[in-house]
Amino acid sequence: MKKPVFFLVSLIIIASCQLEYDTSVRDELSESVPSSVLFNVEQIQVKNGNPKASFTAQEAYLWSEKEETELYSVQFLEFDENREIITDGVADYILINDNNDASIKGGISGRSIRNEASIEAENLDWKDETRELSSSIDGLVIISLDGGTVLKGAGFSADFYTETIGFSSRVEGNIESGSDHE
Repeated sequence: MKKPVFFLVSLIIIASCQLEYDTSVRDELSESVPSSVLFNVEQIQVKNGNPKASFTAQEAYLWSEKEETELYSVQFLEFDENREIITDGVADYILINDNNDASIKGGISGRSIRNEASIEAENLDWKDETRELSSSIDGLVIISLDGGTVLKGAGFSADFYTETIGFSSRVEGNIESGSDHE
């Protein structure tokens, strides 16, 4: 007789216990804890079956809820339709959104092989759909062309469709034109 009473009391106790999870804790954690942390990782963006860009990083933090990826100590490569490297660069940090826009920070150094030009900056923003690279209004950027031209200024913007660059303020530098024979 003791077994059925014990069993009945146990069932009543178990049934009366209820776990209530506070969803705000879960929501707070999803905003402060990445969904994945990776080390020594390579992320490749593919378009029409061909690699478009490659990011190699020492650390990567993937945020599923925000649809963002944070990369630290990054090397960047961009490829043309023939899978040839057309741009390479490095940066301390890149935040890539789900639409492939990026915020690039710290120790930025890049080279466009196609345009025979280099760039140095501390902060840049990339808009993927319009292929525009820009700095803040007071962010200094240095552009060096293989022919000897060096431009430095703030408020940098570059349109990769029209292959034009501009500065809004504090522009200085040397523009080399002609050749050694002229």
